[in-house]
Amino acid sequence: MSLRCLFVVSITESKLLFYRIFPTVEKRWKNEHPNFANLCLPNDQELLDPLLNELGILNPNIFQITRDSCQKKLQAPLFWIPFSFNPQIFWPVIVVECHQNRLLCGVPYLDQNLQPSGNQQSMCVARSCDVVIVLELLSKLVHLIQLTPSKMADQLNRTIQQWLPFGRASGYQQLELRSLPPASQKTMWLRSRPKIELQIKEEVRMIASNLSVKADAYGTIYLTVDPDAECNNNIKLELGFSKLPGIPSALFHPSALAQWEKAVCHINIQQLQEKTFPLCHYSFPLEMPPIQPVLKIRIGELGKVSIFIQLHLGATTRNTLNRLEVRLPMPTGNRIARILTATSLGLVSLIKDGTQLLWNLGAFASSSSNAKLKDDLTLNVDVVMEKLEASLVNTHALIMFTSVVSVSGAHLSLLQPTEFKLVSTSELKSSTYRVWNQDAEEIV
Repeated sequence: MSLRCLFVVSITESKLLFYRIFPTVEKRWKNEHPNFANLCLPNDQELLDPLLNELGILNPNIFQITRDSCQKKLQAPLFWIPFSFNPQIFWPVIVVECHQNRLLCGVPYLDQNLQPSGNQQSMCVARSCDVVIVLELLSKLVHLIQLTPSKMADQLNRTIQQWLPFGRASGYQQLELRSLPPASQKTMWLRSRPKIELQIKEEVRMIASNLSVKADAYGTIYLTVDPDAECNNNIKLELGFSKLPGIPSALFHPSALAQWEKAVCHINIQQLQEKTFPLCHYSFPLEMPPIQPVLKIRIGELGKVSIFIQLHLGATTRNTLNRLEVRLPMPTGNRIARILTATSLGLVSLIKDGTQLLWNLGAFASSSSNAKLKDDLTLNVDVVMEKLEASLVNTHALIMFTSVVSVSGAHLSLLQPTEFKLVSTSELKSSTYRVWNQDAEEIV
């Protein structure tokens, strides 16, 4: 294993903090690769711009076929960087991402079977085991990269002088170096910017009867920033609710300054003291619940009971459900002996010793099966009661569901370009979502 070059890059400042070429290794590599004899490893901007561009840090929003194509064969943490003066010729580098937005990079001694007129896809590595050895070596040096630039350069020079004087550890030096515990680091497997992750979680409550339907929803937006990311500037977000006619009642985190302009809220997070926190809580009434249920119960002779349940699903709800079930708990003292007949989509069963009837539509509510769900789902089931000590008139059913789309249409976006990438997810679930028997005399 040999190193042709070792250097450290500051991503935020876009400059080299440390650069060291090993002349002996470089001369030997050129002797064995005569086609590259006139090429020298780049320095300064000739190194930085192609490197940061290949890693996706520079120009991340511009599609480049040589970098972003699906046909490209990734070999991370080994990257092939084109020379700025000739993009058909490449040099290899192993990249380790460190704290403080710094990159520790090493150019390994690799046999490149590539003519100067070739292309990147034809490039092959004859001794891939050297990549693993160099990666292990870099992991031993990560703890030095967190120091101030002057101390880091001094410590790296001392380490190189002691263990890698000619770009290669040998004998007792190699054994001593390998015995050092590796520092925690993450290799740059993905070319991505640090993320701001937003989780929109909403819950819906509803009570429906033959007299009225009351429904409301409440939600929380959680903000999470990559633990290793540094945020030196304000984060400005725009929050909107596309499915609401007005502005919901909202309470924001103390670090966020919020200002409403019509139906849009501008949020300015000035001091990011926590990496994860609830950005805001909000609530609003619902005129149209996502699922509109109907429950009818008829008592027959000899303990026979007929139960009818209907669920009306909106188009958005039907296509985004990933869980759906209905539970019909029996009043205290009542118990179902068995199910006589059941006509429905899904599975109907007895649970909790016959004190609850379960209608499970989970198999049809998954994202791959949503097309099988109709606007109206109905259940007709006849059961025989083992015990009927209390009236079934005031019975209610509980609807339990989850969805990947919020009922409010909450969405956020960055108001200005930043070093962060915004990733947002939504989750909707039922809280207390019940429907009473249409013949109920008293709603509790």
